[in-house]
Amino acid sequence: MVKIDAIETTYNHVLNVIFGVVNPIKKSIIKTQCKVHKLINADALTILKNDNYLSEYYFFSNYILDINEGTVWADQDFKSSNHFYNPFQKKGLYGRKNALDLGIDYYSKALELWEDNKLNESLFFLGAALHIIQDMTIPQHANIKLLDNHRQYESYVKNTYGYLKEFEVEKGAYLLYSIRDYIRFNTRVAIKIYKQFSTISDDKARFYHITKCALPLAKRTTAGAMVMFYEDIKKT
Repeated sequence: MVKIDAIETTYNHVLNVIFGVVNPIKKSIIKTQCKVHKLINADALTILKNDNYLSEYYFFSNYILDINEGTVWADQDFKSSNHFYNPFQKKGLYGRKNALDLGIDYYSKALELWEDNKLNESLFFLGAALHIIQDMTIPQHANIKLLDNHRQYESYVKNTYGYLKEFEVEKGAYLLYSIRDYIRFNTRVAIKIYKQFSTISDDKARFYHITKCALPLAKRTTAGAMVMFYEDIKKT
């Protein structure tokens, strides 16, 4: 009898080979910009300022370019295939690393680099960790339903994010204790959001209601994670 772990390892290897062949073609056609993630980071800074976390606001404003570089990097070279985590099954996409483990790795790396006085690199990996936190507010990343309008939903967010006031939030950072808590919290809420609006048949109407809940969640948890990181590096 073949163990499931062995099957997953083999499947993961096959995926890596396929991604290695396809990725140069993908890069020549599509340049990943992560515009929404960058905007979420910017809005998180606004939340910090309005919540009177002024030291944190000025600190992260100084490193926002490094944070954004890490945020963009997190989606390149098919790394996004690891950005899935179901909090109830405690697994990600079959054959891939799950987002919980990956987010913890990125955040731990950021703290290690800070201790080594590699400040820009540290904030780069924080940006990657924030990307994971933000992705976990997308229902398809939490319930791992790739074929359930995943690409259509993300396209909707990109096309409407900048001009719908209903998606805006300017205060109220969510303060949790660990990167693990943020990922678990966002995935649980994302699944609840998905279930709440799943009966709406019109795609645009359903996407609108989901985004109205998910984007403020992404901004507030990003701001909260920034506060957490600031407190963590003060301990070093």
